[in-house]
Order: sequence, then structure tokens, then C-alpha cells
Amino acid sequence: MIKEDLAKKIAPEFNLSLNAAARLVQILLDEIVNALISGSRIELRRFGVFGIIKQKARVITLPSGKKVRRHAQKMVTFNPSPAVKKKLNPSMKKPQKRS
Repeated sequence: MIKEDLAKKIAPEFNLSLNAAARLVQILLDEIVNALISGSRIELRRFGVFGIIKQKARVITLPSGKKVRRHAQKMVTFNPSPAVKKKLNPSMKKPQKRS
């Protein structure tokens, strides 16, 4: 799925033009990125949480044996909500509590 697909699903739901729906999707994504840049955690209830982790600089060994230095960087993480996990894995049973 791409942004255009999201816009096509949103447009009829809210009686919007495709351009307006596409702008809405882009604004939402821009705000998520801006929040991540500012160091905020984004929690979308019943969907999941976006966050940032900092990875230290390290040396990576490629399959060819060549060693490459990777600089420290920030990475985006996503933890899905229990509702999303349940929809992705409908056949999984709840763990039973031990007494």
C-alpha cells in the first residue's frame, strides 16, 4: 500500500477530493516525522507506538570480510498495540496464567 492508496480509501469516507485526501495523509505523516525529530514518542491508541532509539557507532563486517565503520544514528521503532497483534495473529491463544 502506498500513500495514494490511503488517500483513495479516505476520500469517499469524508466526501473529499483525491487531492484533499492526499494532502491530509501527507500532513499526518509530516507531523509524525516532526514529532520524532523533536524527540517525542507518538502513541496512536489501538494502533501502536512510534519511538526513537539511538544506536552507537560500530564497525560492521560485510559478507566479503571488509570492515565498514557505521556512524552513530537514530532509528525509528514501532511497537504494535495488542489489538494490532491480535489481528495479525488471530490463531494465537492467550497465555494461560499459572497458579
